[in-house]
Amino acid sequence: DMAQGFQPPAPVPLRHIALGCRFQAAMSDDEMPDTMGGMGLPDGMGDDDMSDDGEDYKPLEELPEGVKKEIVKEAPEGNFKKPKAGDDVTVHYVGTLESDGTEFDSSRSRNKPFTFSLGQGSVIKGWDIGVATMKQGEIAKFTLAPEFAYGEAGSEPKIPPNATLIFEVELISWVSKDDLFQDGGVIKFEIKEGSGWKKPKDSDEVMVSLKAVAMDGSIIEERAKLEYTIGSGVFGPLSKAVDKALVGMKKGEEAKLQCTKDYAYGDQRPEGATLELTLEQIFETKDVSFAKDRSVMKKQVTEGDGWDTPKDNATCTLKVTAATDGSAPLAGFSEKVLEFTAGNGDVCDALEMAVSEMKKGEGATVTCTKPELCVEEKLGLKTISAKKVVFTLELVDFAKGKDTWSLSEEEKVQFGLERKEVGSNLFRKGRIPLALERYKKVIDLFSYIDNFKEENKKAAKDLKKVCELNRAACQLKLKDFVGAKTSCNNALKEETECVKALFRRAQADFGLKNFMDTIRDVKRVIELDPQNKEARALYKEAMAGQKEEDQKSKGLFAKMCAGLGKGPIPEPGKDNTRDPDDDDMDDEEGEEEEEAEAGEDGEGAAAKSAEATSAAA
Repeated sequence: DMAQGFQPPAPVPLRHIALGCRFQAAMSDDEMPDTMGGMGLPDGMGDDDMSDDGEDYKPLEELPEGVKKEIVKEAPEGNFKKPKAGDDVTVHYVGTLESDGTEFDSSRSRNKPFTFSLGQGSVIKGWDIGVATMKQGEIAKFTLAPEFAYGEAGSEPKIPPNATLIFEVELISWVSKDDLFQDGGVIKFEIKEGSGWKKPKDSDEVMVSLKAVAMDGSIIEERAKLEYTIGSGVFGPLSKAVDKALVGMKKGEEAKLQCTKDYAYGDQRPEGATLELTLEQIFETKDVSFAKDRSVMKKQVTEGDGWDTPKDNATCTLKVTAATDGSAPLAGFSEKVLEFTAGNGDVCDALEMAVSEMKKGEGATVTCTKPELCVEEKLGLKTISAKKVVFTLELVDFAKGKDTWSLSEEEKVQFGLERKEVGSNLFRKGRIPLALERYKKVIDLFSYIDNFKEENKKAAKDLKKVCELNRAACQLKLKDFVGAKTSCNNALKEETECVKALFRRAQADFGLKNFMDTIRDVKRVIELDPQNKEARALYKEAMAGQKEEDQKSKGLFAKMCAGLGKGPIPEPGKDNTRDPDDDDMDDEEGEEEEEAEAGEDGEGAAAKSAEATSAAA
């Protein structure tokens, strides 16, 4: 029934946008760049809270000329998403003529909401454009010019030709719908929205629940809370559809996938199937080893609180509930809650590495492929014969302590001295990777000291130089010759005649087979310290290494010269490429084998030089 004498509500202060810009109705908030969510702003503080003049002005989306929008009632706080093309939206609406206010249609008078597929042309153009700008719970009034309504023809008898229409629309809800492969083979419906912002990637580990339902409603298969690696193919013929859906889901999201036979069970079930999929958990797997060599991998099982992780010198409470070889418990292990200071070497290296990247309350499994890093007497693990160790951990608590950026100059220098001493103690105990990390952190602490007072600046520079030298000693032990050379160069910027820096750079060059550079630095060391026995020994080794390299070069050059003028002279334009089976190639292979053997000898010499570094440190 049409309401007689209907008058539209008094207009609120207009917030119209009527610009001649193309509206991208096919894009939802989900697909827009997340410019606010990751910035730590208070809840609800987004674009709508910002204006140029401080008044309560809330800018709307750009709409084409001919579509005007007034917000009658704002969406509830926290509702920021908008539907996108293809979603099934449910609305209430009242339609009136602008000319006289006559009501020509209303879902409210029928007490039955209207559902349609957005952006598919199933309703008038102005609806597809306007509803796409709305949030759940919002009520808006749209004024639509004829070209966005029923045009020149109208819709007699209720809507005359060339009529401008006014619709008051309430967006009740929508079901997010996506064509995952753009071929109609898998249609995804979002049943329950997930939480957070993380989405898994290919090869990530997740926990999922899956139920496959036939068209007659019978259950084909069901798996609850299964740990699954995306891309592993564990779900057989369903894997392609499941993997595609998962990489677009958040933790806790529930979805329904309508699959044709090509993405389900093939000709076995030609009618296809419906998959009910829940992403229970996303397991974040991270390389926490100091060397980033994947020797210690942490898999987050339960999320922790906030963002903070224990820093150097933080007091930690860590619960270790299991230690296995991947299947069976390790002999002697006993569950225990450990209290220790992070970075001091109070616990084994593997636990130090893991806890430095855990949040309070986080649960994780840590897989270590270097069992020597897991020896921990407090856990009953005095010796380990297994090839790998898997710890189950929970960081119960940690005392954050004072952030280094908030320390005064004097406090920074004192803190740096204390942490350097911790590193030196670890070095003496053979805890080289852990000592290396301590020196790195002290160096980083003094990355910018230009504004320090002179006495503090000098103390900071001296401390930084010592830590660069000690870091080089650690790197030589770990055979990181490039890193050691860089550390020595940094120290030499502060003191160009530093004997330790010159000697350790010579050791690094020797490890890299840069014998001439080694000889140059060692000569300078002997000039500065004539009694340095280690330098004299390294000088002899470097001379021997260079002599061997010269002999190889001489032999190779002689062979090249001997080959000149041999063989028939090729006719002009003919290919003169040597036969790959020539005897000379066999000789070159022999030379390569000799070079490989010489390389092994060179590594041994570098190792001896690195041993000398322990005494020098």
